[in-house]
Amino acid sequence: MRLLYSPTSPYSRKCRILIREKGLQSRVEEVAAHPFDDSPDLLAANPLGKVPALARNDAPAMVDSRLICEYLDTLSEPRWTPASGPARWRVLRLVALADGLMDLTVGRRIETSRDAKLRYDFWIGRQERGIARALDELEGDSGAFANATDLGSLGVAVALGYLDFRYPESAWRDGREALAGFFERWRVRPSFQETEPPAA
Repeated sequence: MRLLYSPTSPYSRKCRILIREKGLQSRVEEVAAHPFDDSPDLLAANPLGKVPALARNDAPAMVDSRLICEYLDTLSEPRWTPASGPARWRVLRLVALADGLMDLTVGRRIETSRDAKLRYDFWIGRQERGIARALDELEGDSGAFANATDLGSLGVAVALGYLDFRYPESAWRDGREALAGFFERWRVRPSFQETEPPAA
């Protein structure tokens, strides 16, 4: 299998961390692919032209980081998503919140990267307010996942790392001591350090 990824994509990073945490490096080759290049390999794996994409041998490719992570999770034990019950819904809710936080941060990054005359302050403000609300929600819920090692906590850690990378002026740690402590526990993991995005 081959994971087509961008080193700056938080969605790709989530998959790459999971590969390391589950010991799948010998089964999944990681291939850098910039989505704007429209490389034939990427488009063959994902007609949407997005990363990450997991090209599988003799099977359709997997697209979207949630689907890829769900699939990777089946390849070795222990599972990072509970099979059923309240624990499963807690993890999947956290996955959705983390992905939404990444979506807002990516959207803000795109908008603020435009020429100043083309920026739309309404959208920048809306994304920034959504980011702040999501962070406050996660701070309030942090007791439920502070010491967890699952797909939900992984997603939150990656989203926080992406804020440091693309929106450091958010100062997301201010007033969110529990979330900051949670991130520090993830930040020192080898899988996290090995997938650090390149300096901006």
